[in-house]
Amino acid sequence: MKYTPRQLSYAQYLLRRMGFQTPKDIDQYLQQLLQSKGRYHFNPKAKNPFKAWQFSAKAGVDALVSEMELKKAPANIPLLRSQLSHFTATQLARYSFCPAAFSISHTFETNIETGDGPMTMGEQLHESLRLSRQKQKSGTTTDPFYRRAWQNPAIAKILRAETVYTGHGVDAHLFSNEKTGFVGSPDYIFRDREGAYFVVEEKFIQYRDPMNPSAAKLNKEEWAGTLATKNQERQQEWEKIPFYFFKNHLLQVLAYLANIGDYPLQYGYLVYWLYDFKDGEAYVHKAGVKKLSIDSKNLELYNHYLDRFQQFLQRGVEPFDVESVNVKKCAACSQSPYCMHKTKRFEEVRFPYRKEDIRLYPAEFPGSLRQQF
Repeated sequence: MKYTPRQLSYAQYLLRRMGFQTPKDIDQYLQQLLQSKGRYHFNPKAKNPFKAWQFSAKAGVDALVSEMELKKAPANIPLLRSQLSHFTATQLARYSFCPAAFSISHTFETNIETGDGPMTMGEQLHESLRLSRQKQKSGTTTDPFYRRAWQNPAIAKILRAETVYTGHGVDAHLFSNEKTGFVGSPDYIFRDREGAYFVVEEKFIQYRDPMNPSAAKLNKEEWAGTLATKNQERQQEWEKIPFYFFKNHLLQVLAYLANIGDYPLQYGYLVYWLYDFKDGEAYVHKAGVKKLSIDSKNLELYNHYLDRFQQFLQRGVEPFDVESVNVKKCAACSQSPYCMHKTKRFEEVRFPYRKEDIRLYPAEFPGSLRQQF
């Protein structure tokens, strides 16, 4: 899956117009954009059934075109009217992920169309209530996902626990703590068999499943007589998939543990569901779990970011480390169309986000495209 030569040349031009300065950053951004925005389309005219689902990069280019149109007239971007009277675990997590993204999300009425990308798919999988709806029958199900999930002792413990609270849906109860100024709703609260209450936050992350090669590849391996060996190699690769739990997600769980007083929460789980696509449909293929509690180390981490977060809101400005910008992360960010800090041109970020910073830069239009656009 890749851009056509014309798509690539045009996309590179668009990013230079938006302020990107180095070929390396442009290339990394476009590669991540391909994964984030690219879509599978069914081709009913394909004679070969293995090629019926085709990947298209057009949505990535279309997203860049929409972003440039938005940045041509930043004055037209509507502002949010609501004020931050309380803070949430999600806000703290977003701030720790990127202060610019947090500032944008609480300054503008952003109109983000995520299409079929990982964000929308993650939301759809999230709303499937994977841990609560299926837990009663998960021990006997023939679903391959649940057979794999039960191999993780922490998942098995969650599925055996009593569901006390589910935070999905618009009618979910919001917990509040007037002393700390916190409001929020975790994904779940459970009570384990020992009577201890614990909180669970789940995240869905797109990750290639080594056990899911293309049908065409499987067919070639079968004819070559290497299928059994290749499947064993894929199983070993799947077993070795590492789990790195992101700081912003850890902080989200810690915020619930530190501020929810309605239940005597003793610990929490951060659950990562890794998903992939088969014939254009998403499926979960592996689970990873991180157990957290409010010990001295985690409390120090939580207080550090909470203090920085509150100071940013009070002062309205803080230094922005351009060297820490990861353009791959920026390409997958929902606030990216409004962001100028991904270009590494700004050394401070303000709250609220400044419309004056949103602009386009001069760039030469590719000569090879002059007859096409």
